[in-house]
Amino acid sequence: MNVTYLEDSDLSFLQHCSEEQLADFAHLLTHNSKDKPRLSSVLLRNELYQSMEGHPERHRRSWKLIAGELQHFGGDSIANKLRGHGKLYRTILLDVCHRLKLKAEKNQSIVEIEQSLLEHFLRNTWKKMTEEQKAQFFAAVEVKVTELEEILPLLLKDKKLIGGVSLLLSGQLNRILHTHAAISVIGHGLLRGAGLGGPVGAALNSVKAVSGTAYRVTIPAVLRIACLRRLIAAQQS
Repeated sequence: MNVTYLEDSDLSFLQHCSEEQLADFAHLLTHNSKDKPRLSSVLLRNELYQSMEGHPERHRRSWKLIAGELQHFGGDSIANKLRGHGKLYRTILLDVCHRLKLKAEKNQSIVEIEQSLLEHFLRNTWKKMTEEQKAQFFAAVEVKVTELEEILPLLLKDKKLIGGVSLLLSGQLNRILHTHAAISVIGHGLLRGAGLGGPVGAALNSVKAVSGTAYRVTIPAVLRIACLRRLIAAQQS
């Protein structure tokens, strides 16, 4: 079975990811939180992908197939068959924001929308963290505990703070989220999955509660793409 990749400038950066990064991302797409293969996965049934099992660069050479798998999950299965491909990443990202009731303007850049989504996810995650998990996050992002303690409670207290008076706070949170360590922590938590512990893994439990089958794939996948984009950009700068 073929995986049709629709040329997408917002996913082309995947070709610069490492084998490990792409293998982890592919696994997130093709396996559920219990580590069982998804019956709806097209990638796992792709002849070329199957033939490359054991190859040291299997995932790097298959990055378009992996991107096509995300596009496949982002579109309706019947519609995918009719048009021969899934949806572009931007459409998937906006769908995810709408599902999570996060306002995103169509004229915003991909990076800006992803940034809002990461901030939203971090705020949501913070509510579910234990004190021990918060301490792990503090240590991982290597910032002053007092700095985060001042920022996050204000962001959690009133969503209206995201406008006007919160511009400084939002800017500080942006800086934290741009650090390699913070993105790594978020990404690692996504890979561990809901209910498996870790600083941010528990937050995906709420994703399950609000999403259908496809969104259980696309929501964590989009968050992971946002993390990978920032890691690759940091490496290339």
